Parts: sequence; C-alpha cells; structure tokens
Amino acid sequence: MHRMPNTRPLRLGLALMLTLTLAVPPAARATCPEPPETEEGSRKGLAKRDFTKALRHEINVLGGLFMNELMGAAPLAGLSYTFHATEDFGVELGFAYTHLSSTLAEQVEGYTGYELLEDEHAFIYQFGLAWHPIHGKFMLLQAAIPHFDIYLSAGLGLTDSRTSEGLTYHVGLGIKVFTNSWLSLRLDVRDYIQVQNLLGSQRVTNSLGLALGVGFWVP
Repeated sequence: MHRMPNTRPLRLGLALMLTLTLAVPPAARATCPEPPETEEGSRKGLAKRDFTKALRHEINVLGGLFMNELMGAAPLAGLSYTFHATEDFGVELGFAYTHLSSTLAEQVEGYTGYELLEDEHAFIYQFGLAWHPIHGKFMLLQAAIPHFDIYLSAGLGLTDSRTSEGLTYHVGLGIKVFTNSWLSLRLDVRDYIQVQNLLGSQRVTNSLGLALGVGFWVP
C-alpha cells in the first residue's frame, strides 16, 4: 500500500511564516530604515540620486588608444551622441578616427626597401544600444557623493579604411561618473570586430578601443 508523504512539518513551517508576517506592522514592512547621522548631524550612507537620464541627450568627446590586431596601436579620437529613452536604455550614434601604421612593417621595409603595409586612415561609424544595469555612488570624505553608472553597449557600423571590408560590430563595457546635473566623465572599453583584407588574405580581426570622455547633457 502506497503511503502518503508526511506534510505536517511543511504545514507547521507555513503557519509560522504567516504568523510572523502578520505580527509585523504594515508600516514597518513598507519603510526602509533611515541612514545614521554623523556627529555633525548630516546624513551618511544612502544618498538621493539627483541625476536623471531619461529623455535627455548626451554628447561625448572621446580620446584614447586604438589597438588593431594586425596594424598595432594608434591614437583614437571620437564623438558620440546618445538619446536616453529611459534611465536604463539609450540609443547611441558614434564616430571615431584613428591613423594606423605597423611598426613591424616599417622595420621590414627599412631593411628590404619594399613597402609591405601602407599607413591608413580609419573612420569608424557606429550605431548601437546602451544598457545601464548598475547604478551606484562614491563616498568622498563624506562631502561629495558622485553617482555613477556601469553600462554595456553593442551595435554595428562601418569602418572606412583601405583594408576593412563589410560591417564592423562592437561590444563594450564602461562607467560614467556624474559630476553635476549636466556634466559626466566616462571610461569606455570596446571590441571592434571586422573583416580585414591584408596582403591578399582576409581574416576576422578584433580591435580594442580604450577611451576617456567628457559628456555634456541637455536639457
């Protein structure tokens, strides 16, 4: 004969949880504790987030380093525009420029006299989405509490250069620190994935872009 499982411990546990829940006043369950105060009477700990991104425009001026898998490292400069539809999601348009030259190729060319890899200008046009899943703040000497966002970005675009072919895809990670209601600082790391035609052969390459930026917000 099949025995039914003993459900008495489960019923007792549910009854205890229900009793404890009903014993807590509704106001206590809905209210978070107030942060403690310092000796001077000012609040410390949690701070009200006073920077709003939703329905605002962000314009960034960027500069940094572009590291191409085949051509090496070169300076990077760019501009980006982001429309933030919500606090977490935005649509981004970007432009970047770099001048690529191969140090190794220069050494070979100097020894042989033959030009292997010509220097090239690269103009990178991007379209993508930005997601800000993490919001936080820094505590600096209990006086300034700048807020920050950690964000992820992904998209596609074109690279106008002598060796690039087809679309350029990118994925990125970054952090934005908000200094006041209209200014932010930004650190951005991106992987640019594209097909390059070099010395008669095609291959998928990854280029790493590391950039610092200053963002201006309107309205």
